[in-house]
Amino acid sequence: MAAPKSSSRKTTAKKKAAKVRKSSKIAKKSVKSANRPAAGKKKTAKKKAAKKKAAAPRRKRPTVVAAAVSPAVADLDQRIAIVRNNLRDLTEMAAASSGASNEELASGRIAEQEEQLRTLTKQREDLVRRKG
Repeated sequence: MAAPKSSSRKTTAKKKAAKVRKSSKIAKKSVKSANRPAAGKKKTAKKKAAKKKAAAPRRKRPTVVAAAVSPAVADLDQRIAIVRNNLRDLTEMAAASSGASNEELASGRIAEQEEQLRTLTKQREDLVRRKG
């Protein structure tokens, strides 16, 4: 009796495997047919668009005219950017740290950088007024 059970198990396993193979083949065929364009219309439209694009003359980008800035003003702008970056870093450090001594030190540094920023912006405005 044990022999017929094992053989029947093997046949059912073979049947299941065959079923899976058939269903996967059918699924592959349906995917292939879904990916095909209808009567080749899409492919020809894409080819035509590509040909038009290749034949069209390239457009030149408009050149951006930089404002005529003197080297002194450019130097001041760079220094102002550095001071602003320092202020940003100092405020982040002050927010991250705690304690009275750290707070006093950070606020003193921030005040120095703000004063330096004010003087630099005033110098820049004066230079621009003289030249303009």
